[in-house]
Amino acid sequence: MPELPINVASVTLSGRYIRPDGSPLSGTLTFEPPAHLTFPDADIISAGAATVELDATGAFAVNLIATDAVGGDPSSWTYTVVERLRNTNGRTFHLSLPSASPVVDLADIAPTDPALGDYTVVQGPPGPAGPPGPEGPQGPPGEVTEAELASAVAGLASLAGATFTGVVTVSGANFAVMGTSKGYRFRPLGSRLDLEATGSDLMVNVFSGPAFDGTQRSYLRLEAGVQLAHAIGKWQFSATADSAAVHVLDGAANQLGFHGATPVAKQTVTGSRAGGAALADLLTKLATLGLITDGTTA
Repeated sequence: MPELPINVASVTLSGRYIRPDGSPLSGTLTFEPPAHLTFPDADIISAGAATVELDATGAFAVNLIATDAVGGDPSSWTYTVVERLRNTNGRTFHLSLPSASPVVDLADIAPTDPALGDYTVVQGPPGPAGPPGPEGPQGPPGEVTEAELASAVAGLASLAGATFTGVVTVSGANFAVMGTSKGYRFRPLGSRLDLEATGSDLMVNVFSGPAFDGTQRSYLRLEAGVQLAHAIGKWQFSATADSAAVHVLDGAANQLGFHGATPVAKQTVTGSRAGGAALADLLTKLATLGLITDGTTA
């Protein structure tokens, strides 16, 4: 199936059409949204309809923009679904596909009488727990679905704090953490991935302990008032994350080293200019920094 942009919420709709004797039907289904859907943050415009053809078993699957996708204009709408089935009567009906149900089977929501109006997927409150069912295959340990996460968040909304164990995914939205007059957010809803801060300087720190404890080391300070970045401590520039240093800027020791040279402090050039001793010493000091390779001769 074609892929939609990751920052536009979508719903995977599937289904299967058969005759009363079990033989598969053939034909197409067309899903018509409003004439144009605009998503400014994702820099896309959706136009036209999506048509999917039933396969040899009468089945189909299609990934469609959710009818309540965040940032869309219009913000709330329905699909007009047109069934064009060979050798049988098709139907035309309206369908809402909210992002809260990212995987839907058409048999669960399609109308038996289109004259009854629009049809939508509605998530109600959870009912009482039933008896355990048969044990089946399990998904990857520690992972939860979007529907499970939404239900868990709704149940914890009134708490002062909550801890999630395992993989947590926020889909189709920005993630913001707000404090007193300041905050930061991760923003995927745009043409790039952004880490943003508001109301204060942004610090990049790493702790030596496993729970934000131990020694705190600061590496970057990005100022809010002016466009100024502070690099803190010793910075090593390498070809890869694990390869040897190529250039080293050590702010803590006030030393420099280029092209693999061992970092040294500020160099002092000595000797007489008239006799060439100063030039010879300068070449030696530049080579010590790694800025040149001294290939001169006496």
